[in-house]
Amino acid sequence: MRRLAAVFVTTLAIFPSPGSAADPGELARPASHISPEYLMKTVRDLAQFEGRQSGTPGGEAAASYLAARLPGAIRQPFPVSTVQIDTPLRAELDVAERSVPLRPGQDFLPIVSAANGERISAPIVFVGYGIGEPDRGLDEYAGLSVSGKVVLFLRGQPRGFPGRLTHGDKVKTARAKGAVAYLTVTGPLLSPYEQRRGMSTTPVLLYEGTSPETLPGLWLDPPVAEAILWPAGRSLRAFQEDMDQALAARSSETGARITIDMRARRVDATTSNVLAWWAGSDPGLSKETVILGAHHDHLGTQGGLVFPGADDNASGSAVLLEIARVLAATGSRPKRSLLFLSFAGEEQGLLGSRFYVANPSVPLSAVTAMVNVDHAGVGNGKVTVGLS
Repeated sequence: MRRLAAVFVTTLAIFPSPGSAADPGELARPASHISPEYLMKTVRDLAQFEGRQSGTPGGEAAASYLAARLPGAIRQPFPVSTVQIDTPLRAELDVAERSVPLRPGQDFLPIVSAANGERISAPIVFVGYGIGEPDRGLDEYAGLSVSGKVVLFLRGQPRGFPGRLTHGDKVKTARAKGAVAYLTVTGPLLSPYEQRRGMSTTPVLLYEGTSPETLPGLWLDPPVAEAILWPAGRSLRAFQEDMDQALAARSSETGARITIDMRARRVDATTSNVLAWWAGSDPGLSKETVILGAHHDHLGTQGGLVFPGADDNASGSAVLLEIARVLAATGSRPKRSLLFLSFAGEEQGLLGSRFYVANPSVPLSAVTAMVNVDHAGVGNGKVTVGLS
């Protein structure tokens, strides 16, 4: 409720003419009509559409749901290529002379990637954070051969490492070194930013899509990673603590082996953004537009597992619909015009927003600002505002 009120007030506060402040009463009146019940109903409704993956029936049902609730909405179709992981989805770990079947959705989640196609059975090599940057003082592949093997690395990077590496950078390094697949895990020591975002160490479903430069991958639950490292006398916490104290390669063979059976296929389809226009009240300023956006898609049903996407981003979509409902119910007309813009294809690489920028419904030169709402449902209870 506090998050929505803050987004609502932030949006309306953009509208007053330069040099003037918004009347607090002008903001409070419509904000008082915000309904937590409507918000949660919208989140629950959107969480029912089989994960809302763009280009699937569930994704199109979500777009229709939004279009029916945004006054005067139109749809902006565009092509999309996505990845679908079929069933069965299996993984088995051989460690300490035991074979342990891993449970999808509990012990691991699949990395959604078109690279998943062949059955893989290979030894596991622990490569720390998966960093191969000798010029920046850390090469965790030094002295190791990972060709034909599966690498295990932690999410993120150690505290003293200069610059920033993305997850994609790590996968490219593993691929260049000859790895046939990768495993990743979140260690117990979270950064302040991760804590603020409400992140945990549980597995994350990551979408890598149709890129030819990736590898098959699984995101592990920490106890599984600990089981892989335990025979070598390692733990995730101790490793992170050591790396934070001194940057050094602490990689090694694990003696464990994993078998992965995960089949993916590419799906080419059509999806659509949903747009709705709310005209401003000021004869001069109404020619300017503020965009209020949020993506409505999520990652769908993968390997028989449904990913509802309640936080990402049914929560942000609920904000859009509730602000539209309140404006319509109260007859509020901010000075500038407002464009509600619900994007599809965000998880596949910001496809909906890229398509809109290439095909805008109003000239981009008339857009004064954009407020984008994402992950509005989880965190430490405070609103995080970023500028770009």
